[in-house]
Parts: sequence; C-alpha cells; structure tokens
Amino acid sequence: MDLIDQLMSAVLMLVTFAIGSSLKFKDFENIFTHAKAFTVGLTAQMVFLPLLAFAIAYFSDLPPALKVGLIIVAICPGGTTSNFVSYLVNADTALAVALTSINSLLMFFTIPTLTNLGISIFMHSSSEFSLSMTETFWEVSKIIIIPAFLGLLFNRYYPNLALKIKIPLKIINTILLGLVFIIKFFADQESGGTGIVFEEILSILPYALAIHLLSMVLSYIISKKTFGISNVQATTIGIEVGLQNTVLAIYIAGLVQSVEMAKPALVYAMFSFFTTLAFAFIVMGRRYNQ
Repeated sequence: MDLIDQLMSAVLMLVTFAIGSSLKFKDFENIFTHAKAFTVGLTAQMVFLPLLAFAIAYFSDLPPALKVGLIIVAICPGGTTSNFVSYLVNADTALAVALTSINSLLMFFTIPTLTNLGISIFMHSSSEFSLSMTETFWEVSKIIIIPAFLGLLFNRYYPNLALKIKIPLKIINTILLGLVFIIKFFADQESGGTGIVFEEILSILPYALAIHLLSMVLSYIISKKTFGISNVQATTIGIEVGLQNTVLAIYIAGLVQSVEMAKPALVYAMFSFFTTLAFAFIVMGRRYNQ
C-alpha cells in the first residue's frame, strides 16, 4: 500500500505541475483584486456544504457512524482532483488552485471541529483528535503548492513549450490519474479495506448523491444568479464544492478509528469524479454572462 500511495502522490504532483504550467502569475493577481468569486467559493465550501451535509445526515435513516461518515466526506476539500477537473474543462483554474490553497490551511481547524461535532450529535459521544499541522502542511506543499509554483515558473520562462505540451499533458494525466485510482480502489478491497457490501452501498448512495449534486448545482446557481459571478467562475465554484477528497476522508475516519465512517467516502469516490466532470462540461457549454 505504501508503494501505491507514493505512486498516487507522484501522479498528483505531475497533475498539479501541469495545472500550474497553464497559468500565469497575473491570473492569481486578478483573483485577489476581484475577490468576490473567491469569497463566495470559500464560503460555499466551508459553510454551505457542511450545513447541507449535516441536514441530509440528520434526516437520513442511516446508522449514526455512517451519518458521521457523510459529514467527514463533506468537510474534506477536493484538492488536486477538483483543480484537475477545472483544468480539463478550461474553467478558472487559478481560482480553483487559490481556493484549494486556502481551504487546505483552514481544514486544520474545520475538520477536527466538525468531525467531533458530528460524533457528538449523531453518536452522543466524544472523540478529540487533531491533524498534525507539520505533516499535513508538508503534504499540501508537496502535492499542491510546490508543483504548481514550479509549473508557473515553467510557463513564465518557457511559454511556447508550455503551450505545446498542454494538450498531451491533459491526456496523459487523465489516464494516469484514472489508473492510479483504479489500482488504489481494488488494492483496498483485496486487503480487506472497509469490508463494504452491496447493500450498504445502496443505502449510502442516495444520501451521498444528494450531498454531491445539491451542493454542486446550488453553489453554481447561487454564484451565478445571486452574486452575478461569471459562468466560468461559477462553474469552478460548483466543481470545488461538489468534488471532495475521499482519500483524505478515509484517512480522517482512520484517525477516529472507525471503519464504518470510511464507507460513505468509498461510495462517494465511485461516482463523484465522473458526475463532476459531466456537470462541468454541460455548464461550460453555456458561455454567457461572462
């Protein structure tokens, strides 16, 4: 399993480098100069999505541990994978990377707080844990910040080459990312994993889908219709809110020492990348109000 995790990290670093090589430093300056989309996106990720997840979990008929598992999925930001979807469909990749960088810092506080709140509400017990700030910061830097910065430098000094390899990198990274996720999923199953069975998948699926689709579509509509954000940036916000980091969610469930809490993350991982990609292609086809 260590080898698989190392392979996944290497692929994610290559993906982030490719994302960075498609950007310029002025793309980030524009985000913080016109910060409305960034503020709306961050609020949707860190406030709206957890509230929606708590509401759906509360009214679901799932066992308490699975309800907490839904919460854990909702509070783990999508990271490199959601950035990659924005990159694939030519959404606002700079906005996606900026949101990921900031929510990766905020999650040091939000994940332990909201996980413990979920355990208290649904299981009527307590479980105090915290993320290792040093270790998590290094992982975020290694996979997101450093490769993206190197990609930015590459584009700055070799713009023609960066443009030439943009499409091949998209194809190669899509194939590599798909292969690594398939390998990891089946390796987890063979090694015992969470022991999830088909009946549990069917029981979790409607609620996982509800959180995913409602958060993605509503954040897009609210961003566009209520705040007047462009279609491209509203799409980016929808992608970032709808696609969660299921690997991180499984890791958090392990910290709480609950196999059951990891099961919603497994179910979420089965469909969320493909539905997010389909959503992005559909709404990016509607290029108006930009």
